[in-house]
Amino acid sequence: MEVKIKGVSYFGVRSLKHVLADLKEIKEAGFNGILHTWSEEDEQYYCDTMKDIVNASCDLGFKVYVNPWGVGRVFGGEAYSELSARDHTLCQVGVDGKKKVAACPNHPKFKEYMFRWIKSVCETQVDTIFWDEPHFYFEKGGLENWSCRCNTCQKIFKKTYGYAMPKTLTKEVKKFREDSLIQFLDEVSKEVHSFGKRNGVCLLPPWFPAGLEDWHRVGGLTAVDEISSDPYWERGATEDWVKTAYQETAKKITEVGCTCGKATQMWIKAYQIEKGRETDIAIAVEECKKAAVSNIFAWSYRGTEYLSWLKSDDPEKVAEVFRKSLL
Repeated sequence: MEVKIKGVSYFGVRSLKHVLADLKEIKEAGFNGILHTWSEEDEQYYCDTMKDIVNASCDLGFKVYVNPWGVGRVFGGEAYSELSARDHTLCQVGVDGKKKVAACPNHPKFKEYMFRWIKSVCETQVDTIFWDEPHFYFEKGGLENWSCRCNTCQKIFKKTYGYAMPKTLTKEVKKFREDSLIQFLDEVSKEVHSFGKRNGVCLLPPWFPAGLEDWHRVGGLTAVDEISSDPYWERGATEDWVKTAYQETAKKITEVGCTCGKATQMWIKAYQIEKGRETDIAIAVEECKKAAVSNIFAWSYRGTEYLSWLKSDDPEKVAEVFRKSLL
C-alpha cells in the first residue's frame, strides 16, 4: 500500500515569517503532512498567531494536524502545563496520596477547558485534531504509583461499583481508568466532529501504563477517524528491538484500523537518534510500510535539532534518512 500522507511534527517557532520558510522547505522535500503543536501557552498567548500558522500551512497544501501538546499533562509533549497548578482541585492524585502535576480527565473543569481549546483550534482550516497519547499520569521509574484517586474519580467509582475505590489496580480499577479515558475521548472527538474536523488518536505502546489497553474500544468510537501509535525506542536499543517493536505495533494498528474501518498512522522516532544509528529510522519505516499503514509521520522536523534535550546527534542525517525511506 502506498503511503498517502508523509509528514513531520513542527513546533517551537512562532514567527510566521520563519515558519513559512521552514514549511516551504518541508514541502520541497516531498512531505504533504504537518503536525503543529498547540500548548496551553499557545492557547493563552499565541492563539491568533497559531491560527495564522495553521491556516498558512493549509494554504500551502498540507494535510494539517494539531495536537494539545502537553495540555493538562493528559497528553504527550514537553510543554509545561499550569492548569493543575492554578487550580489544585484539577490535580490527579496518585495511589501514594500525593497530587500530581496533571489534570484529571474526569474533572468537569478540565473538560470545559478542552472544549474551549477545541473551539480555538477548529476555528482554523485544520484537517485533524490529533489526540496525542491520552493517559493517566505516570512517571518512568515509578510505574507502580498509578493515578487517579482524586475526589472526582473516587466519587464516580463508588457510584459505578457501589464501594470505595481500592488502593490496588484491581480488574475493576483498570476498567474504571479505561472507561474514563474512553468517555473523555468520546466527548472531545464528538465536539471536534461538530466543527466538521477529523479526529486522530495516538495510543501509547503497551509497555506504558496509560490506562488504555483495549485499542479496539478507541477505534470503535464513532467520531474517531484515525488511530496511530508511537513505539519509540530508548537510547541503546538494538536494531532487533526497533524492528520487532515497529513490526508488532504497526500490525496491531492496521488490524484495529481494518476491523473498525479507520485510517491508520504510525510515528517514527526522529529525536535523540545516536550518530551511526540513523538506519533505525529506515527499519521502522519499512515495518510500517509492510503493515500497509496509510500515513507515516516523524517526530520531529530535522531531527528535532532546535530542542536541545531531544536533539539528534546528526539532525541533517536523520532528516535525510527519513525522507529517503519514505520514497
